Amino acid sequence: MNLECTQTLVLDLPYDQARKRIVAALKERGLQVAFNFDVADGILRSSGVRLPKSSVLGVGCPYQLLEALVADGCAAVFLPLHVVLSEHGPECEVRLLAPQVLRAAGLTPAISIPAHRTLRRICEVLLSIGACSTKRAYEGRPVVEIEATEESF
Repeated sequence: MNLECTQTLVLDLPYDQARKRIVAALKERGLQVAFNFDVADGILRSSGVRLPKSSVLGVGCPYQLLEALVADGCAAVFLPLHVVLSEHGPECEVRLLAPQVLRAAGLTPAISIPAHRTLRRICEVLLSIGACSTKRAYEGRPVVEIEATEESF
């Protein structure tokens, strides 16, 4: 079985604008950004290698996290959920854990239910601000343009 581990969405905004909009929308919907790690900056500082802008947001709902942690202390391994933002030409790609990964991991309901609820809320927020699946984002664009965008990194 080939398990797709992430789901990818595309926001038709430059990285910096997309990041600000995503963080604001998450907060408006009661989700908390527990950490915001600038991956590209960290790699640049430690190795001198310049990468396209990218960051990892730790997103969660404090109540879902509390529910999971009270039931099982290892919930902190899974929550807050990681939301990965990557500069992709003039757009921003957003990657999330795929729901089937949580199912396949065999997590107890005490962890999987809060994680699924949080993941669903994150997806709703992203869709509400215009993010769409990569298939829809690249539909109708010439193959040469898609390949050129993918090879720019």
